[in-house]
Amino acid sequence: MSHKNHIKTEKLKEVQEVCKREIPSWLIALDNIPTLVLFGLGAVILAQWGIIFGITHAVYAVLSILWFWAKICPYCHSFGTRSCPCGYGIISAKLFKKKSGKNFSRIFKKNIPVLFPAWFVPPVIGIYLLISRFSYVTLLYLVLFCFTGFFVIPFVSKIAGCKTCRIKEDCPWMNKKK
Repeated sequence: MSHKNHIKTEKLKEVQEVCKREIPSWLIALDNIPTLVLFGLGAVILAQWGIIFGITHAVYAVLSILWFWAKICPYCHSFGTRSCPCGYGIISAKLFKKKSGKNFSRIFKKNIPVLFPAWFVPPVIGIYLLISRFSYVTLLYLVLFCFTGFFVIPFVSKIAGCKTCRIKEDCPWMNKKK
C-alpha cells in the first residue's frame, strides 16, 4: 500500500470512529437555541420596518436552513448519524439522500452564503432604523442580535460543538485555512 493510500485509509478510519460518537440532546439544543434566537430577533428588527419584512425574514431563515440540510449536510461525514453537533445530520437524512464524490469543504463554502442575508440584513436595517427613527427598543434588539450572532454562536461552536471534533481540520467553519 502506498503512503498516500495509507493516509486515506487512516483518515477514513478516523472519520468512521468520529461518526460513532453520539452528541447528547442538551448539546444539540445548546448549538441551536442561539440560532433560533438570532432568527427571531432578525424577524423582530425587520418587522419594525414593516410586518411583511419580518415575516419574509422568518420564512427566509427557515428556507435557508432547509437549503443547508439539502445542499451541505448530505456531503458531511456526520450525515445520518448523531455525531453532528447541531443535530442536522439526523434531520437532513430524513429528508434527503446522502451524496458522495464531492469535497465537503468545497460544498460548504459554495452553499453557506445562502445563510448570509439572515445574518446581515437585520443589522443593516436595524442601523437604518436607528438613524431614521431612533428607538431604544430597536437599539436593544440590534445589540442582542449582534451579540448572539457574532459572539454567542461562534463561542458555542468553538467550546461545545467543534472543540472536540476530530474532523474539524476538514471543516471550513473551524479551519479558516481550507
